[in-house]
Amino acid sequence: MLETMRRLESQDMTYWFVNRAFDWSVVLQLVWTFDEVVDAAALAQMNAELAVGSLNRRVVLPSVPIARPRWSHSPATPDVVIDTLPIGADGIEAWADGELETVTLDPVDGSAWRLRGVPTADGGFVVSLTTLHLVADGRGMVAAAVAAATSGGSSDPVPLSTRRAVLADLADVLTVVSQAGSGVARALTSAVRSTTDDGPPPPARAVRAPMHERSPSARTRWAVVSVSAAHWEEVARRHHGTSNILFVAVIAGALRAAGHLPADEPIKVGIPVSRRTEGDDRANATAGVSVMVRGEVTAGGDLTALRRLCKQAYERLAAGTRPAMMHLRPLMNVLPVSVVAKVATAGNGMPDVMTSNLGVFGPEVARIGGHTASAVAFRGDAQGVDPDLHHRFGDGLQSWSVQVGDTLTFSVAAFDESAFAGASELRAGIAAELDAWGVVHRIW
Repeated sequence: MLETMRRLESQDMTYWFVNRAFDWSVVLQLVWTFDEVVDAAALAQMNAELAVGSLNRRVVLPSVPIARPRWSHSPATPDVVIDTLPIGADGIEAWADGELETVTLDPVDGSAWRLRGVPTADGGFVVSLTTLHLVADGRGMVAAAVAAATSGGSSDPVPLSTRRAVLADLADVLTVVSQAGSGVARALTSAVRSTTDDGPPPPARAVRAPMHERSPSARTRWAVVSVSAAHWEEVARRHHGTSNILFVAVIAGALRAAGHLPADEPIKVGIPVSRRTEGDDRANATAGVSVMVRGEVTAGGDLTALRRLCKQAYERLAAGTRPAMMHLRPLMNVLPVSVVAKVATAGNGMPDVMTSNLGVFGPEVARIGGHTASAVAFRGDAQGVDPDLHHRFGDGLQSWSVQVGDTLTFSVAAFDESAFAGASELRAGIAAELDAWGVVHRIW
């Protein structure tokens, strides 16, 4: 059951902040493709279960300045949408793209998720579930979808009285101020520790051209790839790596091969790490590490060095070592949005590559009602990025992988138009990199 007094936490506040500062909505999407029609009753049942599950949250604004917004169960249930006009078998990606780009989600006054389906002209069916990243991270969204598809929703919480809510907001002001102060202290400690560390400094990156110059249209290019999970694992082992290390190598290598950076320039790779535990009902429970990759990746080469680099980053995270900026997140709750936006967009800290491995899931992820999907894909993007303004949501390449049964599927988003002018160039670049590693694949 969703706790009515759970506040938006630091990871949640990132997505709340970009909405307030830039008017962006970061949307996640699960896509199922079926070789048969999924009946309306199965979708209606799943929709009803989603309505009592963890995605059906809404943000309740605080009555006291500085207090954090809190979560409550949403009384609104969006209708499941079933398109009547079939799409061509080659139009699946365009249909899913359109839903990801245009679905209207509102965490305060509307719904934070939507379930939609469409038949295909060859007798198949496609289902899309979209939700705001604000209300769920990748693993949280997949868990909510599985719970709904298998009738495992939760019960509605009892709403707070107005008086209790005001008192709770007043108490939260003290919590926010305390967290901000502690965060500043930890950031200073982290900064001092980094200057006295005897280890070699991370390789420096040259200043990039502004993203609005490299991506004037602010349009995301997409490629979705499916491979045999067993084959992928075999290729990874052959090159002394793991499934996740090969994933990092392929995406970073594709960006390098596109001429995005000089050969001697390090690629900054961001790798999300799930911190979700059993029974964890947080909206976002993800931390992350960054690695600077230079000569550790060559197409078809040995993955030992990259594996060691990533292992060291995971060990630092497990030991509680975080960049100073991470400790300053609580300040977002006390500083004006304009100030936070200026700080957040300064410098050159955005990763060139982001690789998010959601993990391995059982066959229940592919089932809706009595139907089993032939493929499942996951991805995310930001709505509302204005090409006339300077700010952009991402850089280089971002990718999300999910393994269901013996199929590994990863979606790749290209944000830098100077590296990938269009979707065809992106697909060609990903295909070439996979060929160089000897990976047999299918691009949707």
